[in-house]
Amino acid sequence: MSLIVIACESCGSRFRLDSEKLNKPRNKVRCSRCKHVFYVEPPEEDGLIHIEISEEEGSFVPGAAPQQVGKAVAPETGARSSMTRKVLFGGVAALLVLIITLYFTLSSSILTSGVKKTVPKEPAQPTVTIMESLQAYYLENIHAGQLLVIEGEVLNESPKPVSFVLVEGKLFNSNDVVAQIQRCYLGNVLSRKEIANLKLTEIQDRMMNREGKNLKNVRIPPASKVPFMLVFHNLPEISSLSNYSVDVISSQFD
Repeated sequence: MSLIVIACESCGSRFRLDSEKLNKPRNKVRCSRCKHVFYVEPPEEDGLIHIEISEEEGSFVPGAAPQQVGKAVAPETGARSSMTRKVLFGGVAALLVLIITLYFTLSSSILTSGVKKTVPKEPAQPTVTIMESLQAYYLENIHAGQLLVIEGEVLNESPKPVSFVLVEGKLFNSNDVVAQIQRCYLGNVLSRKEIANLKLTEIQDRMMNREGKNLKNVRIPPASKVPFMLVFHNLPEISSLSNYSVDVISSQFD
């Protein structure tokens, strides 16, 4: 079958037509697109345009409504290229967002890990201090003679309870040399009558009761005060003594 391609005079739509059906000198045809009616003459033998039949083209019948042959459409390279660019741009943008997010996340993590968090450390040793309300006086003991008694209080300034606080007292002579040292645990306080009448060994035993009388030297709460008493015996000449000191030498967290 020999086909020719004709174009509508009005709208330019192109159609294919079987040349054998152009059996008149002038054949009347109608454009199926714009309905324009025009005439088509059979081409010369050497002017026939032969084309391959494709699914996209239909037949054209003279005198009837012609079937439109779709115009040859070039591949939509522009549209596809634009869409490809959009897809590529979207992918690149998403990749950049991901890279930026990872960068800031890692940077934040590095900065956070690089910052040393200051965690308050608990003191290795309890903080207990001697109060300024110290009192020193002499008493006569019936067994050991003259004694020097120093009374005071210790304050627990630690954030936790403390126990077994040991206090040390020193007597200094006029040359600021230590003349005598005495120790006691907190909470062991005697009355003046007891100090005057008890034997010296009994006084010392009571002063060195580690838990304190009635467990006053155990689990001392923070900000609490506990009394103490130092008893010095075998004193040197009173006139040779010039000063004294009292310090906490040991304690422990409960």
